[in-house]
Amino acid sequence: MKSGHLQKRGKNNPRYRRYWFILKGDVISYYVDASELYFPSGNIDLHYAIEARLVESKDPKIPASSFQIETNDRTFNFRADSSSSAAEWVKALQKVIFRSHNDGDSKKTAIPLENVLDVEESPVLEFAHTFKLRAFHDETFAIDEVWFLQTFEFNTDDF
Repeated sequence: MKSGHLQKRGKNNPRYRRYWFILKGDVISYYVDASELYFPSGNIDLHYAIEARLVESKDPKIPASSFQIETNDRTFNFRADSSSSAAEWVKALQKVIFRSHNDGDSKKTAIPLENVLDVEESPVLEFAHTFKLRAFHDETFAIDEVWFLQTFEFNTDDF
């Protein structure tokens, strides 16, 4: 869970308004007052989010304190009190979005060990360990790249 003050720009109003935000589970909720948490002003279900990203400042000398959450239907615009706060929010949101998209999607892949050409740690996502495995197919000699996320188990009985 993460919480704190952020500014949010409205869908039809280009001005930013300050709210208290709570990121809990797969939902980020916002409230007019941090002491009145019974009725949120709005919720964003992160199951529908495509990505969370920092928005670069127009002045390259000023660190980015704005960020966005993009969904299929809308892009939500936020501004934090500092660039470090914005980066923390984006990192937390990216974790939730990734988890909500990939929860329960584990797959079993069996690749004969003699077909493995190399395994390389590849930091595709900054918050997870990812590995790229290159292997060739016996019959076609095609080379495939397979990506693994965080952990994977080798069962030597399968080889």
